[in-house]
Amino acid sequence: MPEPQLTLFSSSLLSKWGFNDGEDPADWLDWCEANGIDYTALAFPLLPLVRTHLLPHIEQAVSLVEVETCHNPVRVDTVDGIDVTEVWFGRAPEPTLMPDHVDVPMSEVLRLALAEAGLTEPPRFDPPLPLT
Repeated sequence: MPEPQLTLFSSSLLSKWGFNDGEDPADWLDWCEANGIDYTALAFPLLPLVRTHLLPHIEQAVSLVEVETCHNPVRVDTVDGIDVTEVWFGRAPEPTLMPDHVDVPMSEVLRLALAEAGLTEPPRFDPPLPLT
């Protein structure tokens, strides 16, 4: 059985609402839960994922910026030297970034999350209390 993958869409780099509007992806949360990993004690590693798995595959020249916001915190502000910040809000035509997406194995997502947290083992959910 193939390992579950997390898909990162290149177009998310061009939107205020990209990458689930800054929320942890449901696929990640479901995978953690299925594997007994306490995702509430481990931050989703969006920036490392984008830097190590998405950006190296983007065919255009892009510059990455981090945005302090409750929305998508990582975007590109230029594509091939052209300012695309108006694209973030839907006020300008969106360029097509290639490839359309990359898939990252969930084990790699976990590895990056653990590295960011300085952990070697994932935090685990406490077992449920026995019924009395």
